[in-house]
Amino acid sequence: MLVRVYLETPLDERNRADAIIALTAILDDPSARVRRVMAEGLADAPAAPPVVIRALAEDQADIAAIILSRSPVLRESELVDIVGGGYERARVAIATRPQVSVGLAAAIAEVGGPEACVALLDNPGASVTMTALRRMVDRHRHDATVRNALLERSELPVTLRQKLIDGLSDALGELVAFHDWMPPERAKKVMADARDRAVIDLAMTCEGARLRSLVDMLVSERRMTPALMIRALCLGNVQFVEEALSILSGTPVKRVLALLDDHSGRGLAALYRRAKLPAASLPALRAVVAVLREDAPDGSLRGQVRMGQRMLERALTLHQSFTKGEVDEFFALIGRLAAEAAREEARSEAGGYFRAA
Repeated sequence: MLVRVYLETPLDERNRADAIIALTAILDDPSARVRRVMAEGLADAPAAPPVVIRALAEDQADIAAIILSRSPVLRESELVDIVGGGYERARVAIATRPQVSVGLAAAIAEVGGPEACVALLDNPGASVTMTALRRMVDRHRHDATVRNALLERSELPVTLRQKLIDGLSDALGELVAFHDWMPPERAKKVMADARDRAVIDLAMTCEGARLRSLVDMLVSERRMTPALMIRALCLGNVQFVEEALSILSGTPVKRVLALLDDHSGRGLAALYRRAKLPAASLPALRAVVAVLREDAPDGSLRGQVRMGQRMLERALTLHQSFTKGEVDEFFALIGRLAAEAAREEARSEAGGYFRAA
């Protein structure tokens, strides 16, 4: 009743001052129910007494959350201070406010836990910049709920999506190691293969500047390998390889296209050397490019799978004929890719029978 009188009744200066004193005194009421009712009554009021609002914002968690999530009396600087020195439930409450400014969102992204970051990402009234998204990816990419919330944002750049995929791969690797489901070296290879498959799957959804930014990130992190390029070619993603060779060699994409179109193979060899890629892998890359040039896929999944299998079989033939020792590990990977391609062909031939079963 006192809150209603204060908010709804015209009061002169003296009576208003007395009402504020009374409300301030009620802050000491030992009953949390009383303080909670007062918080509910004042939470949305722009004219609520600042001294009372600030005290309620420091009350026990469930009472403070009412004020932190709604009160227009609290200034941004005060909210940022609470985010920096407060507890996670307070950050969650602040993240759900009807309007969250750029600076406040940045503070939550910088120090908030997964729950606060998800609340921020789910809030349509929050102004979340790309810098804040990047911080959340850096800090929480191993958390499934944060990953899912981030991936739902259409504006998330492909480079940050790739970092989230890496976070998922790391989490799966830790899970496998914790349960001792396979030997460490085997688990490492399985996770590396899975990460590379995810990279190419992501690249298949990109084109133009988005694809180049993804490739540029992979190059800068020294993750662009001949095996990754061969995997892309086997799925018909020639543009991925063109962009990779362009960035690695410092050659314009148009020039890369001309060199790849050289049937003698000398253009690819020159480009490959300029890119400073392992010399032992050149024959395999040349083989898959030759298959692509001879018989482009017809656009169907089955045609794509068969072409990829032919590429890998050609690469393995070269391995058996010309390479020894130190590149065996690379060609062991090529062998695994060939096995994957064979399984994909079997799946396409089966017409989804086993998935249906």
